[in-house]
Amino acid sequence: MARNDVKFLSRFLPAAGLLLLAACATTEPQELPALAAPPQSWLQKTEQQAIADGVSPATVHAALDNFRPDERVIALDQKQPEGTITFAVYRRHIVTPARVKKGAAIMRQYAADLQAISTRTGVPPQMIVALWGLESSFGANMGNYETVNALATLAWQGRRATFFRNELFAALHILDQNHMDASQLRGSWAGAMGQCQFMPTTYLKYAADGDNDGRRDIWGDPQDVMASIANYLAAEGWTRGQGWGREVTPGDIDFSETGIDKPHMLSEWVGGGVRAVTAPPLPRDTTRAALLEPDGAGGPAFLAYDNLHALLRWNRSTYFAVSAGLLADAIAQQAAK
Repeated sequence: MARNDVKFLSRFLPAAGLLLLAACATTEPQELPALAAPPQSWLQKTEQQAIADGVSPATVHAALDNFRPDERVIALDQKQPEGTITFAVYRRHIVTPARVKKGAAIMRQYAADLQAISTRTGVPPQMIVALWGLESSFGANMGNYETVNALATLAWQGRRATFFRNELFAALHILDQNHMDASQLRGSWAGAMGQCQFMPTTYLKYAADGDNDGRRDIWGDPQDVMASIANYLAAEGWTRGQGWGREVTPGDIDFSETGIDKPHMLSEWVGGGVRAVTAPPLPRDTTRAALLEPDGAGGPAFLAYDNLHALLRWNRSTYFAVSAGLLADAIAQQAAK
């Protein structure tokens, strides 16, 4: 989040035509050979860079002096068969009856907290709940890899050494600032943390203290989790009072006019024959929206408002962003019953 798709695709598949990053699969490799420690020169240089980045020497040495790379992390990072999937299939994996039911229960359980957060940030409660459910099944699936060790492993031997080195330094800052101690700083093999699966740089920038207890605990405090999700979307441009989009029938719209980078006013889309699949009808106003047909002409179609861009900053997959919106809508409908 904030993030690249690397961590989310451990559970769900990417947009058609993209790589299937099965490296992120939850199945762990078995009987892997132990990796040798990295060269002392690499470790010393990395520690010096972390200290130059502002992390205290005590924190750096406590976290890294005895670093040993995790062979499971390397194996998962290198395991990348290819494949494709249609949006229709992806959507079925996201908007499931079980996830909708659980999300509706969460909406009711935390109704007052969600409403307060929504009033403050402008992000709808159902969108907060949908992302919470997708990222960690409401805290049930956060991952149990030591974050510093996983990131150090990827920074040393990974394909994206610079990216993971920066995330490693951010994780060290989290320890240095006493947000979480090393034994509790755990998450996915790729470094995503907590119930909202923030990368360390995202945590430092967007994590919020939802209950004003002086901590930003996205691992164990639901109020902080909800506040952090909303804070991210609001900071990334979520427009208060506007949804993410609508499922529509595109009429005779030319497929060349579709795409996230080709917005038009709703009045233009309605004038061209675009109609909402469910009530209420689309208004004939100046709201900007882009027409998306993820599976091409003849497949499902959606009008995406500017708020979809905030979801795309959360996860750069259009499949993910649209499905998260659909899940949020389904959760809201179920919670209202």
